[in-house]
Amino acid sequence: MKTVAELYSQLSGVLAGFALTAVFIIISHFLGEPPPTGRREGVLDHALPVLLAALLGLVFSSLTYCVVAADGDNPGRALFEHLVAGVGFSVAGALLVLAAVLLIEGVLPYDPVHYARRLLGQCAPLPMFALLCDGAYAYGKAYHGGRAPGWLGILIAVLLSSLLAVSALGYAAYGRPALDGIRVTGGGAARTIAVHGLSVVTLCLVGVVATMGLARTGCSVPEGAVVAILLCGFLAAVGLCVWLFVTRPARPTAPVPAPARVSAA
Repeated sequence: MKTVAELYSQLSGVLAGFALTAVFIIISHFLGEPPPTGRREGVLDHALPVLLAALLGLVFSSLTYCVVAADGDNPGRALFEHLVAGVGFSVAGALLVLAAVLLIEGVLPYDPVHYARRLLGQCAPLPMFALLCDGAYAYGKAYHGGRAPGWLGILIAVLLSSLLAVSALGYAAYGRPALDGIRVTGGGAARTIAVHGLSVVTLCLVGVVATMGLARTGCSVPEGAVVAILLCGFLAAVGLCVWLFVTRPARPTAPVPAPARVSAA
Protein backbone atom coordinates (compact mmCIF):
# COMPACT_ATOMS: atom_id res chain seq x y z
CA MET A 1 0.00 0.00 0.00
CA LYS A 2 2.85 2.37 0.75
CA THR A 3 4.40 1.81 -2.69
CA VAL A 4 1.05 2.19 -4.46
CA ALA A 5 0.32 5.45 -2.63
CA GLU A 6 3.76 6.81 -3.58
CA LEU A 7 3.10 6.00 -7.25
CA TYR A 8 -0.29 7.72 -7.17
CA SER A 9 1.31 10.74 -5.52
CA GLN A 10 3.83 10.95 -8.35
CA LEU A 11 1.08 10.57 -10.96
CA SER A 12 -0.92 13.37 -9.36
CA GLY A 13 2.16 15.57 -9.38
CA VAL A 14 2.81 14.88 -13.08
CA LEU A 15 -0.80 15.71 -13.99
CA ALA A 16 -0.57 18.88 -11.90
CA GLY A 17 2.49 19.83 -13.97
CA PHE A 18 0.46 19.46 -17.16
CA ALA A 19 -2.30 21.64 -15.69
CA LEU A 20 0.23 24.29 -14.63
CA THR A 21 1.73 24.31 -18.13
CA ALA A 22 -1.71 24.85 -19.63
CA VAL A 23 -2.33 27.76 -17.24
CA PHE A 24 0.97 29.40 -18.24
CA ILE A 25 0.17 28.92 -21.94
CA ILE A 26 -3.20 30.63 -21.55
CA ILE A 27 -1.77 33.51 -19.53
CA SER A 28 1.18 34.08 -21.88
CA HIS A 29 -1.11 33.94 -24.91
CA PHE A 30 -3.16 36.88 -23.68
CA LEU A 31 -0.32 39.01 -22.25
CA GLY A 32 0.13 42.24 -24.16
CA GLU A 33 -2.90 41.64 -26.35
CA PRO A 34 -6.24 43.44 -26.39
CA PRO A 35 -9.02 41.96 -24.24
CA PRO A 36 -10.27 38.73 -25.82
CA THR A 37 -13.72 38.59 -27.37
CA GLY A 38 -16.01 35.91 -28.68
CA ARG A 39 -14.86 32.34 -28.20
CA ARG A 40 -11.52 33.37 -26.63
CA GLU A 41 -13.39 35.26 -23.94
CA GLY A 42 -15.39 32.11 -23.26
CA VAL A 43 -12.14 30.22 -22.68
CA LEU A 44 -11.12 32.64 -19.94
CA ASP A 45 -14.56 32.75 -18.37
CA HIS A 46 -15.10 28.99 -18.24
CA ALA A 47 -11.95 26.95 -18.84
CA LEU A 48 -9.44 28.90 -16.74
CA PRO A 49 -11.28 28.59 -13.37
CA VAL A 50 -11.76 24.86 -13.94
CA LEU A 51 -8.12 24.46 -14.93
CA LEU A 52 -6.94 26.29 -11.80
CA ALA A 53 -9.22 24.11 -9.67
CA ALA A 54 -7.80 21.00 -11.36
CA LEU A 55 -4.25 22.24 -10.70
CA LEU A 56 -4.86 22.83 -6.99
CA GLY A 57 -6.91 19.64 -6.73
CA LEU A 58 -4.12 17.51 -8.17
CA VAL A 59 -1.59 19.15 -5.85
CA PHE A 60 -3.88 18.38 -2.88
CA SER A 61 -4.34 14.84 -4.20
CA SER A 62 -0.59 14.36 -4.33
CA LEU A 63 -0.34 15.52 -0.72
CA THR A 64 -3.17 13.17 0.22
CA TYR A 65 -1.36 10.17 -1.19
CA CYS A 66 1.79 11.27 0.63
CA VAL A 67 -0.17 10.98 3.88
CA VAL A 68 -1.45 7.55 2.87
CA ALA A 69 2.12 6.43 2.10
CA ALA A 70 3.24 7.69 5.51
CA ASP A 71 0.56 5.49 7.11
CA GLY A 72 1.56 2.44 5.08
CA ASP A 73 2.63 0.51 8.20
CA ASN A 74 -1.07 0.17 9.11
CA PRO A 75 -2.42 -1.61 6.01
CA GLY A 76 -6.03 -1.90 7.16
CA ARG A 77 -6.37 1.77 7.96
CA ALA A 78 -4.34 2.76 4.90
CA LEU A 79 -6.81 0.87 2.68
CA PHE A 80 -9.63 3.15 3.75
CA GLU A 81 -7.39 6.18 3.36
CA HIS A 82 -6.52 4.97 -0.13
CA LEU A 83 -10.22 4.85 -0.99
CA VAL A 84 -10.83 8.40 0.27
CA ALA A 85 -7.73 9.60 -1.59
CA GLY A 86 -9.10 7.95 -4.71
CA VAL A 87 -12.22 10.09 -4.46
CA GLY A 88 -10.14 13.27 -4.44
CA PHE A 89 -7.91 12.03 -7.26
CA SER A 90 -10.94 11.11 -9.40
CA VAL A 91 -12.58 14.51 -8.84
CA ALA A 92 -9.34 16.34 -9.67
CA GLY A 93 -8.94 14.21 -12.78
CA ALA A 94 -12.51 14.94 -13.82
CA LEU A 95 -11.82 18.67 -13.46
CA LEU A 96 -8.77 18.30 -15.68
CA VAL A 97 -10.83 16.46 -18.31
CA LEU A 98 -13.52 19.14 -18.16
CA ALA A 99 -10.92 21.91 -18.53
CA ALA A 100 -9.42 20.15 -21.56
CA VAL A 101 -12.85 19.93 -23.18
CA LEU A 102 -13.57 23.60 -22.54
CA LEU A 103 -10.17 24.63 -23.93
CA ILE A 104 -10.79 22.63 -27.09
CA GLU A 105 -14.18 24.26 -27.48
CA GLY A 106 -12.62 27.71 -27.29
CA VAL A 107 -10.12 27.36 -30.13
CA LEU A 108 -11.21 24.61 -32.52
CA PRO A 109 -14.09 24.31 -34.99
CA TYR A 110 -17.12 22.17 -34.33
CA ASP A 111 -15.93 18.78 -35.60
CA PRO A 112 -12.84 18.43 -33.33
CA VAL A 113 -14.88 19.75 -30.41
CA HIS A 114 -17.60 17.22 -31.13
CA TYR A 115 -15.24 14.24 -31.11
CA ALA A 116 -13.15 15.49 -28.18
CA ARG A 117 -16.18 15.96 -25.96
CA ARG A 118 -17.60 12.67 -27.16
CA LEU A 119 -14.42 10.74 -26.36
CA LEU A 120 -13.36 12.45 -23.13
CA GLY A 121 -16.82 12.98 -21.70
CA GLN A 122 -18.11 9.46 -22.22
CA CYS A 123 -14.94 7.38 -21.79
CA ALA A 124 -12.89 9.12 -19.07
CA PRO A 125 -15.33 8.66 -16.11
CA LEU A 126 -15.21 4.84 -16.37
CA PRO A 127 -11.53 4.30 -15.43
CA MET A 128 -11.82 6.99 -12.75
CA PHE A 129 -14.70 5.13 -11.13
CA ALA A 130 -12.88 1.80 -11.56
CA LEU A 131 -10.18 3.22 -9.27
CA LEU A 132 -12.77 3.66 -6.50
CA CYS A 133 -14.13 0.16 -7.12
CA ASP A 134 -10.65 -1.30 -6.73
CA GLY A 135 -10.16 0.52 -3.43
CA ALA A 136 -13.57 -0.54 -2.11
CA TYR A 137 -13.00 -4.19 -3.02
CA ALA A 138 -9.55 -4.20 -1.42
CA TYR A 139 -11.02 -2.76 1.77
CA GLY A 140 -13.76 -5.40 1.74
CA LYS A 141 -11.14 -8.13 1.49
CA ALA A 142 -9.17 -6.73 4.41
CA TYR A 143 -12.33 -6.12 6.46
CA HIS A 144 -13.40 -9.77 6.11
CA GLY A 145 -10.01 -11.35 6.66
CA GLY A 146 -8.75 -11.71 3.11
CA ARG A 147 -11.94 -12.58 1.23
CA ALA A 148 -14.43 -9.94 0.11
CA PRO A 149 -18.13 -10.74 0.54
CA GLY A 150 -20.05 -11.79 -2.56
CA TRP A 151 -22.54 -8.94 -2.30
CA LEU A 152 -19.74 -6.39 -2.57
CA GLY A 153 -18.42 -7.97 -5.76
CA ILE A 154 -21.94 -8.06 -7.22
CA LEU A 155 -22.52 -4.41 -6.29
CA ILE A 156 -19.27 -3.32 -7.93
CA ALA A 157 -20.05 -5.36 -11.07
CA VAL A 158 -23.54 -3.82 -11.31
CA LEU A 159 -22.24 -0.27 -10.85
CA LEU A 160 -19.44 -0.72 -13.39
CA SER A 161 -21.85 -2.30 -15.90
CA SER A 162 -24.35 0.53 -15.39
CA LEU A 163 -21.69 3.19 -15.92
CA LEU A 164 -20.44 1.35 -19.00
CA ALA A 165 -23.99 1.32 -20.37
CA VAL A 166 -24.40 5.06 -19.72
CA SER A 167 -21.06 5.78 -21.42
CA ALA A 168 -21.92 3.61 -24.43
CA LEU A 169 -25.36 5.17 -24.83
CA GLY A 170 -23.91 8.68 -24.52
CA TYR A 171 -21.19 7.88 -27.04
CA ALA A 172 -23.72 6.47 -29.53
CA ALA A 173 -26.16 9.37 -29.01
CA TYR A 174 -23.70 12.01 -30.24
CA GLY A 175 -24.57 13.32 -33.67
CA ARG A 176 -28.15 12.06 -33.59
CA PRO A 177 -30.34 14.80 -35.10
CA ALA A 178 -33.33 13.59 -33.11
CA LEU A 179 -31.50 14.42 -29.86
CA ASP A 180 -30.44 17.95 -30.80
CA GLY A 181 -33.19 19.36 -28.60
CA ILE A 182 -31.70 17.71 -25.48
CA ARG A 183 -29.19 20.43 -24.71
CA VAL A 184 -28.55 22.94 -21.94
CA THR A 185 -27.18 26.24 -23.15
CA GLY A 186 -25.02 28.64 -21.25
CA GLY A 187 -22.74 26.11 -19.38
CA GLY A 188 -22.30 28.89 -16.79
CA ALA A 189 -21.98 26.27 -14.08
CA ALA A 190 -18.27 25.82 -14.84
CA ARG A 191 -17.15 28.04 -11.96
CA THR A 192 -19.58 26.38 -9.58
CA ILE A 193 -18.27 22.96 -10.60
CA ALA A 194 -14.69 24.17 -10.11
CA VAL A 195 -15.39 25.44 -6.58
CA HIS A 196 -17.34 22.35 -5.51
CA GLY A 197 -14.79 19.98 -7.05
CA LEU A 198 -11.90 21.67 -5.28
CA SER A 199 -13.90 21.56 -2.04
CA VAL A 200 -14.35 17.78 -2.40
CA VAL A 201 -10.61 17.25 -2.95
CA THR A 202 -9.84 19.40 0.11
CA LEU A 203 -12.30 17.42 2.23
CA CYS A 204 -10.64 14.20 1.10
CA LEU A 205 -7.26 15.51 2.24
CA VAL A 206 -8.71 16.50 5.61
CA GLY A 207 -10.51 13.16 5.86
CA VAL A 208 -7.33 11.17 5.29
CA VAL A 209 -5.44 13.22 7.88
CA ALA A 210 -8.29 12.79 10.37
CA THR A 211 -8.45 9.03 9.74
CA MET A 212 -4.72 8.71 10.30
CA GLY A 213 -4.97 10.57 13.60
CA LEU A 214 -8.26 9.21 15.00
CA ALA A 215 -8.98 5.73 13.62
CA ARG A 216 -7.53 2.68 15.31
CA THR A 217 -5.07 0.34 13.65
CA GLY A 218 -6.77 -2.07 11.27
CA CYS A 219 -10.10 -1.83 9.45
CA SER A 220 -11.90 0.21 12.08
CA VAL A 221 -14.07 2.19 9.65
CA PRO A 222 -17.58 0.73 9.13
CA GLU A 223 -18.11 -1.04 5.82
CA GLY A 224 -21.21 1.05 5.21
CA ALA A 225 -19.03 4.16 4.90
CA VAL A 226 -17.08 2.49 2.10
CA VAL A 227 -20.30 1.57 0.27
CA ALA A 228 -21.58 5.15 0.66
CA ILE A 229 -18.36 6.52 -0.86
CA LEU A 230 -18.66 4.03 -3.72
CA LEU A 231 -22.25 5.06 -4.48
CA CYS A 232 -21.37 8.76 -4.37
CA GLY A 233 -18.52 8.12 -6.80
CA PHE A 234 -20.90 6.29 -9.13
CA LEU A 235 -23.39 9.17 -9.12
CA ALA A 236 -20.57 11.65 -9.79
CA ALA A 237 -19.26 9.59 -12.73
CA VAL A 238 -22.72 9.28 -14.27
CA GLY A 239 -23.35 12.98 -13.66
CA LEU A 240 -20.13 13.91 -15.49
CA CYS A 241 -21.16 11.84 -18.52
CA VAL A 242 -24.64 13.33 -18.60
CA TRP A 243 -23.50 16.93 -17.98
CA LEU A 244 -20.91 16.84 -20.76
CA PHE A 245 -23.55 15.40 -23.09
CA VAL A 246 -26.34 17.88 -22.42
CA THR A 247 -23.97 20.89 -22.57
CA ARG A 248 -22.44 19.89 -25.92
CA PRO A 249 -22.29 22.74 -28.43
CA ALA A 250 -24.90 22.95 -31.16
CA ARG A 251 -23.90 21.91 -34.62
CA PRO A 252 -23.55 24.85 -37.00
CA THR A 253 -26.32 25.00 -39.55
CA ALA A 254 -25.34 25.11 -43.18
CA PRO A 255 -26.51 28.23 -44.99
CA VAL A 256 -29.51 27.70 -47.24
CA PRO A 257 -28.61 28.58 -50.84
CA ALA A 258 -30.61 31.41 -52.37
CA PRO A 259 -33.07 30.36 -55.07
CA ALA A 260 -31.75 30.77 -58.58
CA ARG A 261 -33.27 33.55 -60.62
CA VAL A 262 -35.20 32.56 -63.69
CA SER A 263 -34.17 34.74 -66.62
CA ALA A 264 -37.03 36.16 -68.62
CA ALA A 265 -37.28 34.61 -72.02
